[in-house]
Amino acid sequence: MALVSAIITQALLEIGVLDPTDPAPTTNQPTWYTLGLDRIQSMIDAWAANRLTLSLQLRTQFTMPSGTSSITIGPTGTVVIASGRPMWLNTVNYVIPGSSPAVEVPIGQMDEDAYAALSIKSLPSALPIQSFYQTNLSDALGTLFLWPQVTQDVDITIYSPQAVTVPAALSTDLIGPPGYRDAFMYQLALRLMTPFAVNASDVPLLVGPDGLAARAWQAMIRPNITPSVLTVDAALVPHSGAGYNILSDVTQSSR
Repeated sequence: MALVSAIITQALLEIGVLDPTDPAPTTNQPTWYTLGLDRIQSMIDAWAANRLTLSLQLRTQFTMPSGTSSITIGPTGTVVIASGRPMWLNTVNYVIPGSSPAVEVPIGQMDEDAYAALSIKSLPSALPIQSFYQTNLSDALGTLFLWPQVTQDVDITIYSPQAVTVPAALSTDLIGPPGYRDAFMYQLALRLMTPFAVNASDVPLLVGPDGLAARAWQAMIRPNITPSVLTVDAALVPHSGAGYNILSDVTQSSR
């Protein structure tokens, strides 16, 4: 956790715009920090579109009312997620009505083409079997479509990757998992090099494939990369049991 103003100060120190021997620089300070806030807001917003920067999964449950097939999600949506609309949904489940304890059943997720291919989008059914999610261009919300259209109130649970919240002011605390603080600072330093006319040759330890910024980026995203579980074709797995020989009409035990 670190104040946005502190991250900007450290980034400016890294590219040599500020003098580290001056603990309280005042010249052009408003310009520096206004620009720094704008650039860090753009940076965090861009990170939200990169799955590798999303380290947490948010679980949200709501009720899909009977007779509806879509619902908005986001800070001001019907389903409120204060941190912002998700860019993706990892999993969408419905809860079997009346189950105790609650039993969640996965709902398939369609892409744009699959959803567009549905001939009857308002087809009624007691429970949904498919879903389609997209972000909106006209507002800061996303819309979740369920198919078929439910004919009873159904509890829905969504699991969405959660991004770092875009800071609103210099006094905002930027919060992230371990490894994010360095990435905040060094990646912001890269974005401030152009407006302050800093050349790569001026900060050789910062830029480049093995520079501090690249190392911080790799340290941030490394825990977010989950390797796939190795599976083996069932036909290749040895098993024991009886087998029937159609030629001899004898059941034989396999070894």
